[in-house]
Amino acid sequence: MSQPRPYSREDERLPMLLGFQRVTENTAALTRAIEHGRGIYVYDADGREYIEATASFYVAALGYQNAELIDAIERQYRELPFFVSAHQRTPRVALELAEKLAAIAPVPHAHLLFGASGSEAIDFLIKMLRFGAVARGEPQRTTIIGRHGSYHGGTLASASLTGGHHEEFGLPLAGFRHVAQPDFHGGRLPGESPQAFSERLAAELAALVDAEPAGSIAAFFAEPVCFADGFKVPPAAYFPAIRAVLDAQGIEFVADEVVTGFGRTGSLFGSHTLDLAPHHVTMAKGITSGYFPLSAIAIGADLYAALEDGSERLGVLAHAGTFAAHPVGAAAALKTIEIIERDGLVAHAQAMGEHLARRLAALSDHPLVGDVRTLGLGAGIDFLRRDTDDRPSNDVADANAVMTAVYQALLERGVVARAAGRSLVLAPPLIVTAAEVDEICRRLALALDDVARARRAG
Repeated sequence: MSQPRPYSREDERLPMLLGFQRVTENTAALTRAIEHGRGIYVYDADGREYIEATASFYVAALGYQNAELIDAIERQYRELPFFVSAHQRTPRVALELAEKLAAIAPVPHAHLLFGASGSEAIDFLIKMLRFGAVARGEPQRTTIIGRHGSYHGGTLASASLTGGHHEEFGLPLAGFRHVAQPDFHGGRLPGESPQAFSERLAAELAALVDAEPAGSIAAFFAEPVCFADGFKVPPAAYFPAIRAVLDAQGIEFVADEVVTGFGRTGSLFGSHTLDLAPHHVTMAKGITSGYFPLSAIAIGADLYAALEDGSERLGVLAHAGTFAAHPVGAAAALKTIEIIERDGLVAHAQAMGEHLARRLAALSDHPLVGDVRTLGLGAGIDFLRRDTDDRPSNDVADANAVMTAVYQALLERGVVARAAGRSLVLAPPLIVTAAEVDEICRRLALALDDVARARRAG
C-alpha cells in the first residue's frame, strides 16, 4: 500500500482534491485561491488580476457579477428554494425552462430531461437510450460510440464515452467504442484534402460498425467542436460523411453541446453553426453562465415515444435526480437565456470571434505556431508545425512541451488560457469587448516571444 508522502508546512496539502493536475500539487504553495471576479476578470487572494480567457472551462458566458442574473437567483431563492421534480409535481419555473429550451434547441419536438451537470446529462441520456432500446424490443442495442480525445464528463459512463484517461480508472465500461477525432491539422496524410480526410474517418467508423454485432449500436456522440482536444474544428465534409454511415445503420446521432451551446460558436448552438440536425442534444455550462449547476437533455420524438410506451407497460419510468430541474437553476437559466437573446450576445460573440481570428492570424507566422483554428468566439493555437512537404516538422511531445511553456508564460502575464494537448485554447466570456480581445492577444504575443527566447537560450 502506498504511504502518504511527508511534507513540510510550506508544502502543506490542501483539504481538497483539484481536477486535472497531479495529486501532489494539491498544496497551498502551488494553488491560486480565487476570491472574486468582475466582467471577464478574476482576482486571487493576493489581489492579482487575471483575464479569464476561457470563461473558466467555457462556462461563465456572462462573465462575473452580472447583477441582473444574481437578482433573478435571489428572487427564486425567496419564492421556492428547492423542490424535487417527480410524482406529478415540479416547480413551475422548471416547466417554463423546458418550454423555452424545447423552442430553441436544435431538436424538433423535443422533450427535456434535466440534470445537475454535463456528466449527468450524458449519463442520463445513455440510460434513456437503453430504456428506449428495451421498450422497442431491441435490448441488445446498447453500444455507444465516441471519439478519441473528446471529453464528456467524470461519471463512469460519461468517462467511458470520453476518449482518453481510461487505463488509470479501469475504464471504459463494456459497450463503449471510439473512433478518430477530426484532427485535420495533426491527423491528415501529407497532401490529403479535407474531403479525402473526412471520407477516411467515415470509413473508419463504417468498419467499426461492421465489426460489431448487427443492431447493437445505439448512438454516436460528438461535440460539434472538440475544445478538450485542442479546439478541433472539423472539415466541412466531416459530419455529412459521418451521418451517412450512421443513418444507413439506424444509429442515432447525439450532439454534446455542453461546451458549444448558448452562443459559443456564433449561433445559439453548435448544431446550428455546423447544420448537424442531431437526434438528441445535451447541454450545460453556459446554460446558467455557471451561476448555478444545471444541465439538460433535449430528447428527440422517437426516443420520447419509446419512453412513453415502455413506462406505460411497466407503470413507471424509474428515474429522477434530486437536484435535476432545480428551481433556482431553472430561474438562472431562464434569465441567462433572456440576457443572451435581449442583448444580442450571440451576434456579439460572432463579431468578437471574428476580431479574435484577425488578431490571431497575425501570430500564425510566429516560429512556434503551427496552426490557428477559430470558430465563433473560440480559438485553438496549435504548436505542431508542418514543413513545405506538409509533413510534421516537430513531434507531438515537442508540441506539447511548447504549449505547456506558453500556457505558463501567459498565466504569468495574467491571462488564464486552457492547455489542451498540443494546443492552447481561448474562449472568453460572450461579453468580451474588442479592447479586451486585443489585450489577450497582446499578452499572448509576449508569451510566445518569452518561450521562443527561452528555447533559444536553452
